Amino acid sequence: MLPSFKFVVVCFLFTTQVLLAKEPGNWTMFLNQTRIHSNWSLHSEFQYRSFSLAPTTEQVLLRVGLNYHFDPSLLFTAGYARIATSSTSDNFNYEDLTQEDRIWQQILLKSNLNRVFFEHRYRFEQRWISKPTNNEFKTRLRYLFRVTVPFNSKQIEPGVVFGSFYNEVFIQPDKVPFDRNRAYLAAGYQFNKVLSLQAGYLIQTVGNQSKQYAQLLLNYTPDLRKPEIKQ
Repeated sequence: MLPSFKFVVVCFLFTTQVLLAKEPGNWTMFLNQTRIHSNWSLHSEFQYRSFSLAPTTEQVLLRVGLNYHFDPSLLFTAGYARIATSSTSDNFNYEDLTQEDRIWQQILLKSNLNRVFFEHRYRFEQRWISKPTNNEFKTRLRYLFRVTVPFNSKQIEPGVVFGSFYNEVFIQPDKVPFDRNRAYLAAGYQFNKVLSLQAGYLIQTVGNQSKQYAQLLLNYTPDLRKPEIKQ
């Protein structure tokens, strides 16, 4: 089966499940990767998650990291994240929040088959979780597989519309190792070399419960390196 046909099949199955769903939450994300050296870049992101399409705050996440680029296909990152999560949609009361400080490391591998682009992301997290009733420390492994297909070009470049699908599984060393799974389907547009926008739909499964989110992602990747001077 051709990769492009597989992508269409995934889109159809995903859309069918979305149409059968109740009102989703919303999940807004801003991602930034600023290149400062041939081997180094800075990562930062902000995420806002809501119980419904209207702003009823479920979670706020801030994440920063330092990237090392071995080559265009291999990236290593280490960083820190701060997360605040509400258990109810009534309010975002500080006394009732779950607060988390997180240290994380990841490896990102990239490849392509003609115009179909693949990513494998392996992330390890150390999590200090403060709940209203108790505190705990957990670790977690995450694996994400992403497929991206440009529709009107062979590359992701300015003016290109593209489709993206990923699935991510979360595993923890516990009596119940499965933590959660996320499946995501989106369409995006590359405005220029540094700015793109994606609108998609995400299904998150925790245990035997699934929640769905309409997601909007703005991706900004400036390059601050000085241009090389040709001799």
